[in-house]
Amino acid sequence: MRLWWPLFCCWFVPAAFAAECPATLRMAYNASWLPYVEVTDETVKGRDIDLIRQLLSQVSSRLQLQFVPEKRAMQMLQQGQVDMLFAASYTPQRAEFAWFSDAYRKEYNVVLIHQQTLALYPELRQREAFLALAQRKLIGTYNLAGFYGDSFEQIKQQPAVKQRSLAVYEPERRLDLVAGRRADFTIADSEAVKLDLAARSDAAQFAVLPFFLNEADIHLMLSKVTVSQRCVMALNQQLTARGKMTPATVPSALGSD
Repeated sequence: MRLWWPLFCCWFVPAAFAAECPATLRMAYNASWLPYVEVTDETVKGRDIDLIRQLLSQVSSRLQLQFVPEKRAMQMLQQGQVDMLFAASYTPQRAEFAWFSDAYRKEYNVVLIHQQTLALYPELRQREAFLALAQRKLIGTYNLAGFYGDSFEQIKQQPAVKQRSLAVYEPERRLDLVAGRRADFTIADSEAVKLDLAARSDAAQFAVLPFFLNEADIHLMLSKVTVSQRCVMALNQQLTARGKMTPATVPSALGSD
């Protein structure tokens, strides 16, 4: 009997964890964000979506995608109206109402500015100089609910910075504001912005500053209202077996190596 017990444990523990996950997990989405999400008339797919579908199938659950405007998604998770958000950075404030899975990839945030702005302020090539100017005078356009690292978060929360910042959820519109010089800079995911710029006829107007504003582990957020901690443990077990995806480093400036 003693010889069979370890084999029984190895089979039973993952199955017990999987049973703790709901049969369906509702996840918010809103728009294409290549390469992570691609929304068409027929399907929603992409690197993150495909991974999450596979992950949930391994814990006997099914992904149900629910269209939610980005500005409402966090509140709906907190209230249990959706079960899960993806591509989330950890913050202590968010952890008050959500479980965080182990990281499933890394994210690297870069800063984009207009070439004319870089000519005016060449010191922006240095991260500390960018942070100082962002605090003093530059107009930024970004997702105000996004987290871009502790250094920028402290700047972003200052009343004067809040007042002159432009809150825009759609990445394409943020790029339009920088291209039209109605904003001095925007912040983007390094992988996604390469594809965004490749699709634009005005890509040569942009400069990607040669540093990462933030490097962060990226997690799933799961509502503490509707999802048990044992379900999160089951997901983490699958992520551990799978390992993390790590994206390649982006060019420091458009067109450079």
